Amino acid sequence: MYEEQKRELVRICHLLYEKNLVTAADGNVSVRVSEEHILLTPSGKSKGFVEEGDILVLDLEGHLAEGAGKPSREYPMHRAVYEERPEAGAVVHTHPVFATAFAMAGKTVPDRYLIETKVALKGIALAGYAAPGSDALAEQVRKVAAGNDAILLQNHGALTVGHDLMDAFLKMEVLECVAKTIIMSRLVGDPVAIPEE
Repeated sequence: MYEEQKRELVRICHLLYEKNLVTAADGNVSVRVSEEHILLTPSGKSKGFVEEGDILVLDLEGHLAEGAGKPSREYPMHRAVYEERPEAGAVVHTHPVFATAFAMAGKTVPDRYLIETKVALKGIALAGYAAPGSDALAEQVRKVAAGNDAILLQNHGALTVGHDLMDAFLKMEVLECVAKTIIMSRLVGDPVAIPEE
C-alpha cells in the first residue's frame, strides 16, 4: 500500500540526514496519502538509514493500519497540523542546529533580513514549550499552525509544512540556512533589514 509515496518519504529522510538537519534517531516525517491515512516514520530509527519497509501507515486517529514498527510519539503534533491545515500534504520535524538555537532562546527566525523567508516560507512562528510527544505540544503547534509554514518548537526543534514532501523538506532547508546566516551575520555586526517596499 502506498509504495511510491513510501519511496519518496525514504528519499526525503535520507536528504534530511545528508544535509545535517537530523542526527541519530531525531525527527519525524509524515505525508498525507489519502483522507484516511498518513505515512509516518517509525520511532527510534535514524532517518539516514530508514527503508521503505520501516514506513508505517496510520489512520487519522493514530492507529496502525500497516507496518510493524512503533509510530513516532510525535504523531499528535503531525495530526494537529493536518487538522488545522487541510491543504497540508506533508510535515517535516527535525532538530536543526541553528533554527533550534533560535527556539532555545525563545525567539523566532526573523523574516526581515533575507528574501528567502518571504519567498519560500509563509510565516514563521514559535510554539511554546511542552514535552516532546505530548498532547500539550500538539496543542501548542495547533495554536500557530494556521498561516505558518515553519514552526519553531521552544527548546526542541523545528517543523515545516508543505503541499508535498519535497516542499516541506525545502522549507526546512531554507529555514535552517536563514537561521544560520542570521546568527553568522550577528558575529560580524548588526544585520540590516530588507527595506520595506
